[in-house]
Amino acid sequence: MEINSLKQKAFIMKKLFITLIIIVVCLFGLDQLYSFLIQENRNIKVSNALKGKSNYDILYHGPCEPLFTVDASYIDSLIGTKSYNYALRHTDFADNYLHLHLYLKANKAPKQVYLYVTPESFDLRFNTFHTYRFAPYLTDTIVAKVVKDMDPDYHEKSIFPFMRFAYYNSYKTFDAVQGLKHYINEKQDAYFKDGHIAHPDNIYHTRPDGYIAPEHLVFAANMDVSELTDSTLYYELYEKRQTFDWDDKRAYYLAEIFRLCKRYNIKLTLYESPAYHNSICDQPNRNAFLKKTDSIAKFYNSNYLIFKDSSIVFDKTNFVCPLILSIKGTRPFLKEFSDSIKARLN
Repeated sequence: MEINSLKQKAFIMKKLFITLIIIVVCLFGLDQLYSFLIQENRNIKVSNALKGKSNYDILYHGPCEPLFTVDASYIDSLIGTKSYNYALRHTDFADNYLHLHLYLKANKAPKQVYLYVTPESFDLRFNTFHTYRFAPYLTDTIVAKVVKDMDPDYHEKSIFPFMRFAYYNSYKTFDAVQGLKHYINEKQDAYFKDGHIAHPDNIYHTRPDGYIAPEHLVFAANMDVSELTDSTLYYELYEKRQTFDWDDKRAYYLAEIFRLCKRYNIKLTLYESPAYHNSICDQPNRNAFLKKTDSIAKFYNSNYLIFKDSSIVFDKTNFVCPLILSIKGTRPFLKEFSDSIKARLN
């Protein structure tokens, strides 16, 4: 009886061990599959960039404001450049830094990069670091270092098989499924070929030129949504007399972007597109933040361009929120922006 019992226990342990091995192998397989499929997703900018087929004179970089405002193809038509909108929704400087680093690993360096910067860029309440975007690239030492700095809990758990994708599964599964579709169909181009997303083409709109702010952002509760005379929507994202809090880590990663551009001999220029005057005119420390940003740019022998055309900034219909221009407001700004870029071309 005792011998049979020992044999039974040994058999059970063997089955458990084999089951564990199968699970681990499956997790390793899933890990590699997700990584491959996400990198085949042509609608993910960094996946597309890492194919190594990009050759642009200029990159426009930053968070939502350039993503929705800077029509790279239109600027190219005005001044004869070849440019790309590399901006991504709600990104902070660390996010921008890694995306630019990965782009430069696989492609010829552009001559210029224009990075959107505004006072809220240095405030932790606005924009964020999207760890899940870098899940396939954790073997890159620079990516791993920044991810560890920005999201240490994720970095610690990512050593386990498949955890780098499972941790933020709700964000990555769709990307992988779409990547499979693109791989099967041999898709070569992104849906938005120049990287710019006009508001009516945005799946998050509710009506022409509308914009929905993400609910998870802490300032979303302050929103005052108004319908304008042309049936467009405007979202007020700031409280009255909105103040900003300077974060040194944000400033550090802005400096890292400057240093990265210097290594590749890229001229990095900071800029702020027009902001709705009535939303920013009473912000107590806005000017102090602008001056501090300008001093950072000057330290790296660069410029901080602040566009505030009076024909744009006082008209609410030129905006969908305080910092994002509507299509109506975008065209006159892009003409002024293009003239400024042209003056800096060699």
